[in-house]
Amino acid sequence: MFNLSAIQMVSGSDPKENLAQLKKLLAALSPASGQLVLLPENALCIANKGSYLALSEHLGDGYYQGQLSALAKHYQCYLVCGSFPIKSTIADKIFTTCLVFSPLGELISYYHKIHLFDAQVPDKTGLYKESDAFVPGQEVKLFDFDGGKDSVKVGLTICYDLRFPGLFQTLRSRGAAVLLVPAAFTQTTGQAHWLPLLQARAIENQCYIIAANQGGEHQGGRQTYGHSMIISPWGEVLKQLKYGEGSIQSSFEKSSLEKIRLAMPILAHNRFTYTNLIN
Repeated sequence: MFNLSAIQMVSGSDPKENLAQLKKLLAALSPASGQLVLLPENALCIANKGSYLALSEHLGDGYYQGQLSALAKHYQCYLVCGSFPIKSTIADKIFTTCLVFSPLGELISYYHKIHLFDAQVPDKTGLYKESDAFVPGQEVKLFDFDGGKDSVKVGLTICYDLRFPGLFQTLRSRGAAVLLVPAAFTQTTGQAHWLPLLQARAIENQCYIIAANQGGEHQGGRQTYGHSMIISPWGEVLKQLKYGEGSIQSSFEKSSLEKIRLAMPILAHNRFTYTNLIN
């Protein structure tokens, strides 16, 4: 039995202030050794292209990645930063990248967001166009979550990826038992689609889902939906935090997951496969 947890934030544009707040939230959560802790998308900065470019670091090297590494090592937990700006080979474009730090503080996996959110939303922000700042990733990524006696594979996604079931089915086909969804889902789209999409991805893939969202009103008037949650492979909402900052946690029960998969072997029954250029 493993511990799964999510931290919900209302991040601003100042990464140092966000880091200080993250440290307070981690202290309040006080994760157990080996616990999986997911942070939301844009955990250390939610702003604009200029701010992301200024904050960006080379993968595996930089002040803020060092801070995240130190926090993982201090709490001896798996700390997953939902997204952080990572430099690309294009001068004015970066990746938005999920970073996974082990209990030893090592960067053991990363995932560049594949699906970029370019959409018109009827809210104060209006047009969201991530492709102005970011380069889409090209690789599906998982990592091994070691609980001591057992280990399971964890699949990585970010926010808008949630609307693309092929990615989640690919992660399941590669052995995922837990799927991570860090997000900055808007208030408008979140109210309409967040819960049904999360439950669908959990049910159709028979996986636990940890979804860590931004949860409130940000500088400049941007509004995010919150409702961070942990969902069982049967689609049950095990824990949920509606708005504001805080954390949730629940247990992963491998025997429960295996029972559900044995009773209804969806993976074996699936007559469709997704093939594209993604590795």
